[in-house]
Amino acid sequence: MRANEDEVVDALVNRNKDIIVSWESVRDQNPSEYIEKGYLDADDNVRLRTVSECCNCFGAGYKGFQGSGAKHKFEEDTDIKRLKFYPNGEWDNRLTPDGNRFTEFHINSAENDKYAWSRLTELNQKIALFSHEKVSSTTYEAIFKGLYRVNKVESLKNKKVTYDRISKIMPTYYPKNVIAPKVIAEAYDKEGYMVAHFYDAEVLDVFQKKYEVDYIYRKK
Repeated sequence: MRANEDEVVDALVNRNKDIIVSWESVRDQNPSEYIEKGYLDADDNVRLRTVSECCNCFGAGYKGFQGSGAKHKFEEDTDIKRLKFYPNGEWDNRLTPDGNRFTEFHINSAENDKYAWSRLTELNQKIALFSHEKVSSTTYEAIFKGLYRVNKVESLKNKKVTYDRISKIMPTYYPKNVIAPKVIAEAYDKEGYMVAHFYDAEVLDVFQKKYEVDYIYRKK
């Protein structure tokens, strides 16, 4: 009887572990968590599910969305993209292992040239990137990688649109039709880009301890 009792206990413990893991996964994939926090950090392993959720971190307020990305609602020089870095039809996009550079490449030379010309001359030069990755046999997630900027010299040299990461951290936003809490502080990088804004003193304190000398802080 003792062996059977132990099996029942083990089964209950494992079931509870599954419940906890499932809840954490759902909670972590909720854009509102990051909106309330005030920023996304690639080092925090931010994982979302859909393009809508990716865009909603930046104030889009979408209920549903079809496509691989959209324009940023607040930072007008930035596009939001969820890209596939695995065999994907006519696209052969690549992301370096360290996440510092990625390329977009269409295997049809005419289409590739057309897209490259458009991206280098007409479209936004900055990309908020999410990598579409397989995390289980049936599940894909969108993992935040940071803010990137087109490298025109490398793009022309390699004949592939090439981007370099300029920040691992980006500010999140409430939708424009929502009354947001009062911002108590902002963090800026050395180029003057605001990487985060804060509504909560505890969140600000944690961020400052992690990035004590990396950013300039401005109290509101």
